[in-house]
Amino acid sequence: MKKSLFLMLAGILLFLLSCSKEEVRPLLNPQTELGDSCFYSSDYEFQWNGEALGGKDSWAHPKVKFTTINSDSTKLKLIISSLNADEIDLVVDVVPGVSDITFSGKSSRKPYDLEVEGRFVPDDKGKKLFLNCHYQINDFCIEVDTPYDFRFGEDCLSLFVWRGGDIEWNGNTWEKSELVRDVLRKIGQRVAQHTEMMRVIFHADASLDILVKRVGESDFVRFATLKYDISGKYQNRMDWIFTKEQARYVETELIGEPPVCAVLLADFFLDGRYFLPMFFKRGASPGELYLNMANPYRLIAVSRYVQTKGVEGLSEKDTEEMQLFFQIIQENDAWQKDAEWLYLLCTEKR
Repeated sequence: MKKSLFLMLAGILLFLLSCSKEEVRPLLNPQTELGDSCFYSSDYEFQWNGEALGGKDSWAHPKVKFTTINSDSTKLKLIISSLNADEIDLVVDVVPGVSDITFSGKSSRKPYDLEVEGRFVPDDKGKKLFLNCHYQINDFCIEVDTPYDFRFGEDCLSLFVWRGGDIEWNGNTWEKSELVRDVLRKIGQRVAQHTEMMRVIFHADASLDILVKRVGESDFVRFATLKYDISGKYQNRMDWIFTKEQARYVETELIGEPPVCAVLLADFFLDGRYFLPMFFKRGASPGELYLNMANPYRLIAVSRYVQTKGVEGLSEKDTEEMQLFFQIIQENDAWQKDAEWLYLLCTEKR
């Protein structure tokens, strides 16, 4: 009897010891499990402002990477690329568990506010990342939800940066800057024949609305809704992001497509998004903004425009002036410089 009782107690003790051994499992190490790891579409579930990314029909397929921070084992750097033109990075706090690693972080700086939370789960089938990001453009660089109104006409395009020098044309000697201003006035007047105003509204969720008011109409109508991003790397630079259909419309119907021409809008990440780098500058007053394409895209657009849409219906004299305009504004390595022969579309004065 005593022997049986002893054996039973010994069995219970062994059982309890074996259970306690199973329960004491080591925590995952974020430095080795996540540090210097890359995740692609098949490796993650990625929510960006409530939209799923990385899937077959999603509008972007970002790459997610973690790097270690030598001075602090409780943090990692999270890097998101192939989403905006610039990489997005954020230091996150990591909390290891026995079966997963959670992480979270916040950042508020020019030009965006970013809040991230997520979970990493290693298993036999591979590593899986769950990531939820809330991304908002802040008002350091642009006024959000504020209408920027551009009224077309002879004063809508202003020359801000120019070079000295003269040019012979039509039997007269012109200052190059005056010939450029003359063409800019005429371009504004031509656009104003059919379109009175354009309104651009930037939203905090990185979308923008373009509305136009045609001549003779009393109301604005929506022309397009785009995505955009503002560079934290390059001053006064933003990207307007078009769908394939929107990009084709801009290139063929607004700018023109001669038989031989350079591509204006590029699908940088091969995901159906076409990026157009823009130069912008806020004015001193609310609702004041200056816009144009960044070079070399500005000169690519002009080179196409002066062969097609820009000279439709023009006289031989005005066509020749348009060609001289293009000749002047590409001088002094302007293809590589945003601020060489810089002219900007200006909002209406309030």
